[in-house]
Amino acid sequence: MEQQDYYQNLIKRLCKAHNMSPRKPRFIEVEDGIAINIKNHLKEGVDLECFKILNLIYQTVGPLGIKFNQQLLLYPGGNRLDRVTVTFSKKEYIALNKRLENGKI
Repeated sequence: MEQQDYYQNLIKRLCKAHNMSPRKPRFIEVEDGIAINIKNHLKEGVDLECFKILNLIYQTVGPLGIKFNQQLLLYPGGNRLDRVTVTFSKKEYIALNKRLENGKI
């Protein structure tokens, strides 16, 4: 994103406020949107921080009516979760940032 990324700053600050690493959610710009990757660090089961960060995303995006997709990525040949990816179209992500910038939340 060329402009300031208000949503990324919000999520990273909320992680700090909840005693989670602000580096855990990784924001990546792809050609047609934005992806937030949340890595699972447990060998068995799911890292609780993954769920907490997903919950923060749902709580901040859901009430605003912003559309997003979620995808669970597993390690090849196993039932172990590698990461969870939340994706936004570029249009939806820009709308989300504009609402945060203007305070219309």
